Amino acid sequence: MTGVTLGKDVFIYLDFADDVSLLAEMLEVLVLALTIMQEEASTFGLQINWSKTKILQVPSSTSSSTVQVADGHVKVVDAFVYLGCMIHSSGGGRGEVLHRIGLARSCMNMLDRRIWKLSIKLETKLRLYQTYIVPVLMYGCETWAITKYLLSCLDAFDTWALRKILRKPYTRHVSNAEVRKTTGCSLLSHLVTNRRLWLFGHIARNSPRKDHHRALAACIRQVPPDWKRPAGRPSHTWLRAIEADLGPLNFGLATAWRKATTRDEWRHILDTATLQRSTLLSFTGCMVRYELSELFCRSCSTCQTTYEVRDNSYVAFNAKKQLCRNYYGYKIVN
Repeated sequence: MTGVTLGKDVFIYLDFADDVSLLAEMLEVLVLALTIMQEEASTFGLQINWSKTKILQVPSSTSSSTVQVADGHVKVVDAFVYLGCMIHSSGGGRGEVLHRIGLARSCMNMLDRRIWKLSIKLETKLRLYQTYIVPVLMYGCETWAITKYLLSCLDAFDTWALRKILRKPYTRHVSNAEVRKTTGCSLLSHLVTNRRLWLFGHIARNSPRKDHHRALAACIRQVPPDWKRPAGRPSHTWLRAIEADLGPLNFGLATAWRKATTRDEWRHILDTATLQRSTLLSFTGCMVRYELSELFCRSCSTCQTTYEVRDNSYVAFNAKKQLCRNYYGYKIVN
C-alpha cells in the first residue's frame, strides 16, 4: 500500500504548487507510485523531470545510488533541498543550519564595503541587517530540530555580524554582553524558540483534516504498543525541542496542544516566555538580585530563593545552597 502510517493515520503524499513528495514504506511501492504518476501526468501533457527527482531513504541505506523508474533514472540521496530547506535522512537540522550560516556569511561579506564600512548611522545598519541578513539566516527556522550546540552556532554568527557592524573585533577585548547592550539585539536562539512555538500553535488551531495537523496530533498521542525504539541514543526531534521550550512553563505537549487551540491564550503564553528570556538578557553583564514571587512559586517551598545573574548564566541559591528548580518567573527586588 502506498503511503506511510503514523499511528492510525496514513499519509500518501505532500504537495505544494508543482513540488510533490510521494511517501511509501517500501522502495518497490515508491517506484510503482512514480510510474503511475508519470502515466497520469502524460495524459495532461506534463512530463516529470527525472534529473530533479530524488529519493530519500529514512534511515539512510548503502544500497544502489540510482533507481530505474519508467524511462529515467532517479538518484537515491541522503539529503536534498525541498521548498528552500535541506531535508536530511537523519531528520536533524545540522546541515540546514550550517548551510544557512554560510549563505548569511556570504551576504555579510558582499555588503562589507557598500554598507558596513560606510559612515552611516548605526540604527540604519542594524535595520538593514535585520531586513537583509537575518531572513536569509532564519528561513524555515520554525521547523528546525536543532541542538543547543547549533543554537550556539547561530548566536556566535549573530555576534560576529554585530561586531562587524560596530567595527569592534574580538581583538579590542569588548565583551559579547557589551555588543548586545550597544545594539539592543536579542539572541537569535530566542527567535528560533518563539517561531517554533508559534508554528506549534498554528498547527494546533488548523483544520483536523490537514496533513500537518493529523501528523502532529498522531505524534503527541500515545505511541502504539507495537512500536519499538531502535537501539542507540534517541535522535533529537522537533517535538523534543518543543518539550524543551515548554519546560520553563511547566506543562507538557498534551497540555500545550490543548492551550494552543485558543489563540489569545497561546499568545499570552508566548509573551510570558519571551518576557522571561528578555528579562534575563537585559541584565546580562551585571549583578542583579532576583526573588521568586509567591504568584510564580506555588509549588516551591523555598520562596526566598536569590538569583545572581552574571554574564550569560544565572545561579540560584536557597538557604541550603541547593539549586531551586520549581520556578515559573522572576520579580526584581532591588
